[in-house]
Amino acid sequence: MRKMQDNGWMSAAEQLIYAALGLLVGLAVGAVVGIFGMGVEYFSALGASHFSLYVWFMPVVGILTVAMLKKWGKGNIGMAAAFRASRGETKGFPLRNVVFQFAGTWSAHLFCASVGREGAAIQIGAALGSGIGRNIPLRGAERILIVSGMAAGFSALFSTPVCALFFSLEVTIVGGLHLRALVASAVSSFTAWYTASLCGLSHTLIAAGDAPSLTLAVLAKLIVLGAAFGLTGFAFCIIRGAAGKFFRTGIKNAYLRVGLAGAMLACLLYLSGGRYSGLGTNLIEIAVSGGKIYSFDFIVKILFTAVTLAVGFLGGEVTTFFAAGTCLGLVLGEALGLPPVFAACLGYAAVFGAATNTLFAPVLLCVELFGGALLPHAAIVCTAAYLFNFNRSVYDQRYREGVASRSVFRNRFRQSELPLLHRAG
Repeated sequence: MRKMQDNGWMSAAEQLIYAALGLLVGLAVGAVVGIFGMGVEYFSALGASHFSLYVWFMPVVGILTVAMLKKWGKGNIGMAAAFRASRGETKGFPLRNVVFQFAGTWSAHLFCASVGREGAAIQIGAALGSGIGRNIPLRGAERILIVSGMAAGFSALFSTPVCALFFSLEVTIVGGLHLRALVASAVSSFTAWYTASLCGLSHTLIAAGDAPSLTLAVLAKLIVLGAAFGLTGFAFCIIRGAAGKFFRTGIKNAYLRVGLAGAMLACLLYLSGGRYSGLGTNLIEIAVSGGKIYSFDFIVKILFTAVTLAVGFLGGEVTTFFAAGTCLGLVLGEALGLPPVFAACLGYAAVFGAATNTLFAPVLLCVELFGGALLPHAAIVCTAAYLFNFNRSVYDQRYREGVASRSVFRNRFRQSELPLLHRAG
């Protein structure tokens, strides 16, 4: 009994230490990502205002980005490297990734590339968390602070601390939550959100309108909606992988590959009048303000982003998921007889969850952005999307011990429980 009490006190003391470390990580990541996010908004606006000229510099930016990563990257870069570091499969995530993300993502947005920003913010958070954690003499401290840094980066950028917390905990381990990182991630997420807000970084809330009553007919429509969102997330993962394989196989030289692809993308973006350049927030604004959204907008935006990232540009995918989901939700809402903006808001969150293979994070994102009245509808739609994404993710994920790589319908429908909480070491 005495030994159990001693272990309890030691565990409590350890969590207090991690709470303090989470505060430190949150302050650092919130300040850095706050500056980063404000820069993305500034350079995106500048690029959009000079679109007809700046878009033609995309090939040059792509070549310089590839050259930078080849000379100084040393292989330990990108989201996959950050996830491997969070699982202890590699030793840390270097601080130089912060510089890469600032330079690569800011230049990509300045010159109108169709990329997001979340991947960059998460990597900045992971790098800062790793830099702090490697100096802490506690078992697994660096891994825990990498996870908390990811939460802080997401939270600071999108002003959604609860979603960011659960995203970081569930995204690295499929079917589980990284509970050893819970306290540090919770503190860092809320601290980073507040710190970034002091830098002027905020997120515009969207009025989803009145949610329909959950009748059997509405329930059936929500399941159909969720299935479509899940298949859209699945499609992005397939397209992203296929684009990378196609260009790597077809053009072996990385500089030639990004140069030719950049020129092709610049021509197509110019022909589209810039509709699909940048973050995709323009499409979200058009959708929720009653503007014209075409039935193909969602897939065209997905194609542009998948190819842009596949050939070597830096940025993220999540804002693209938001844009694609919003456009698709609006179109499907009209077809199914649901309030279009309401369906668009559900798509905003559900496509993100399907593409990242997460369940709790998109539901909480929907609640934080659009209000608690959407909670039951978001839970239904995001669960359906999770079941219909064919177990794919744009990220390098690993399964909880005991959850093998599986066929979706055989296993996801056979497992009666939701993903289990798992105490990851």
